[in-house]
Amino acid sequence: MNLKYIVLSCLCLSLIFSCGKKKAQPKEVEVIKTIKKPSLELIWQTDSLLTTCESVLFDKASQTIYVSNVNNGPWEKDNNGFISTINTKGEIIELKWLEGLNAPKGLGLYNGKLFVNDINYLIEIDVESRKISKVYTIENNPQLNDLTVSPDGVVYSSGSNSNKIHKLENGRLTVFASNPEGKRLNGLLWQKKGIYYADFAESVFGLVNHEDPTFKILSKAIDQADGIVRLENGDFITTGWSGQIFYIYAKDWTAVKLLDTREQKISAADIDFIPETQTLLVPTFFHNSVMAYKLNFK
Repeated sequence: MNLKYIVLSCLCLSLIFSCGKKKAQPKEVEVIKTIKKPSLELIWQTDSLLTTCESVLFDKASQTIYVSNVNNGPWEKDNNGFISTINTKGEIIELKWLEGLNAPKGLGLYNGKLFVNDINYLIEIDVESRKISKVYTIENNPQLNDLTVSPDGVVYSSGSNSNKIHKLENGRLTVFASNPEGKRLNGLLWQKKGIYYADFAESVFGLVNHEDPTFKILSKAIDQADGIVRLENGDFITTGWSGQIFYIYAKDWTAVKLLDTREQKISAADIDFIPETQTLLVPTFFHNSVMAYKLNFK
């Protein structure tokens, strides 16, 4: 046999055997994830001058915390409610930054305007002049409670008595969603997916999609559900008005209790969160102060 053909035959056989072999696959490395448990650490509290403080709102631009003070009866038109300002150290800057409200609750900021729910009035305040610029009236005693504002300035207000999410867009009031099966709608939080809500009397946390006005329950047993914030990791913190704070995992909507101050008669109303310092701001209603907690993971 010609030497040339012998060499070519050997090369072909070599290629056939090499193609038939599988490349060695790298062994999978098992990654063990450590689940870090959240906890709260009290870092400061204000003086007890914030009478019946219901809601807090942190303004990142001015580093100011706005506080709504019902000042006695939560649903009385007594003209003695007011807004306070405090700093991020818990010092009261101005106790009565704005006066003459009734029972102010939920707060929201957009484009230099502070929006406040006040029983059946949705009030717009010009922050620079500290004057009420507009008042929107919602009929049939809705008992407006929490408030959230979308990035494009649409204001959503919860009606605890109407069990509706009222919507203010371009100066026009409409109903965004109605929950005939709800018992007492409270906390609201706008997100891309929809409006997250808390029902005080039904003790649930849920979601209303932007496209579908159906109220979908996500977590139960949030006793007297009130405030809602969302963390950068996608999870939520909610409050139970009587004094409980819950951490809710967005992966499966499991709720874990972080704090319980019911025995001390310290309520936990409409909260806010400062991501830069991982600080949870908690208005304590009849305890008349705002308490700040550091969120830790261990």
